[in-house]
Amino acid sequence: MRSRPFRALMAASVAAVLTAALATSQGAAAGVPQAHDPSNHPTPMTKLGTNTNTLYSLRWDEIGPDKRSYRQLITQLRGALALPKSYRYTNISQLLGQPGHTALSGPVGCPDAKRSYGALGGPYPVRSDYWICLNTVDSTTKRWYPQGVSGTWDATASGVVDGEQAFAFGWYRRASTTNRTPIASRVTFLDEQAPMGSFAHRYQHVLLALPRYGKNGVTFDSVPTHAGGLVWYHQYLLVADDGPRHEFNGILVFDLHNLIDLALSPRADLTSPQAATRPYGLYKGRFYSKGYRFILPLRGIWRPSVGPLTTPQKCRAGDLHYPPCYTYAGLDRSTSPPSFLTGEWCTSSACGKGRVARFPLMPDNIPCTRGCLRTSGGRARPTEVFSQPVRYAQGGVSWKGTYQFTTSHGGAAGRFVTRPGTTVARHYAGTGVQDLYWNRATSTPMLWSVTEFPGTAAHPLGRRLLYGVRP
Repeated sequence: MRSRPFRALMAASVAAVLTAALATSQGAAAGVPQAHDPSNHPTPMTKLGTNTNTLYSLRWDEIGPDKRSYRQLITQLRGALALPKSYRYTNISQLLGQPGHTALSGPVGCPDAKRSYGALGGPYPVRSDYWICLNTVDSTTKRWYPQGVSGTWDATASGVVDGEQAFAFGWYRRASTTNRTPIASRVTFLDEQAPMGSFAHRYQHVLLALPRYGKNGVTFDSVPTHAGGLVWYHQYLLVADDGPRHEFNGILVFDLHNLIDLALSPRADLTSPQAATRPYGLYKGRFYSKGYRFILPLRGIWRPSVGPLTTPQKCRAGDLHYPPCYTYAGLDRSTSPPSFLTGEWCTSSACGKGRVARFPLMPDNIPCTRGCLRTSGGRARPTEVFSQPVRYAQGGVSWKGTYQFTTSHGGAAGRFVTRPGTTVARHYAGTGVQDLYWNRATSTPMLWSVTEFPGTAAHPLGRRLLYGVRP
């Protein structure tokens, strides 16, 4: 853990620049800023009945499509990769310590974020304290889109994992620039801290992998999930999925103690000219990953308990007769034990405004398995299910009874704040805003999100970024 946290990295020499930037933002949005989402008409959250709680009931499934357990497949995959016997897994400190990518933060590192074409600027500026822009390649790609966001402040009470404070955010890969069907997913780990006097943050991409058995032995594929929601709790990543591949509908669980560095495998090809074009997994005696050095295999899925486990059920957002869709995910550490939240993306014509559910997790001080959802009778059951106050929800979290939701569709975006049964307050949000994450590094927790829209050739930076607000 380096000497200076992100909240303190703004050097005195640039404090005035930051203050001016914030003053400009607040002056342009005099009074209480309203969400730039004129088609969204919020209504109070209402508690739904017991039938909805039953529909949200989840059961654990760790058997892959080839009828083998993911635990067994991961063990076999490690053997097939011929990893060193002393190697267990790559921890977060080791991951961030390897050569990777660099992101730039704040008004000095990435001033474009607040300009007219930036995600936080334009006619509806966001009152943002901090932001972090990815490098040009990741800011402009039209194949990979960021979605869910979490971090070490979700993972542990101290906010530290393996000596690091870091963000984690998920992406999905589109089939093409015009086809939004997910064909792969990844998680990026980004250092929350920067060296003293610097605005540069290290980050690494990790490919999410689906272990399976092929005709030539154990192998892996990509995980074709939208990765719309992400929560990091204990050593687990919980990924919400509502994609068209309904066999993944539910909460996907990845164990970071299975994080594999393919550079340690004599059978992995990361650098040859053909490495980027080979299919994922085992091909002609070598393992390929499209150049990704790190992979994280799927450990299991919390599936809707409606219907037979062997026939995963397609979700229908807002429909009280079908399993819900798992669009986003969030964590509430103000409850004891912490709570896992998940909700739905809905349009008015398709499903009204959708639902949001709360699940209890295991406490911090108790070792847990299967992503740490608390179970009863082999099922994970919600404690409460509410109607959402808005449609087009991309993210949702709560803190001490107050809920925060982000919405985005097209160029419209907003952040909505409410408590069940009360009126809803509107605020501006970054263009293309997605999931939400509470960062508790300061005395007042800061609310972070990620924006998905890519930059352009003329303005590559400032549209796709992480940003934090003080709600």
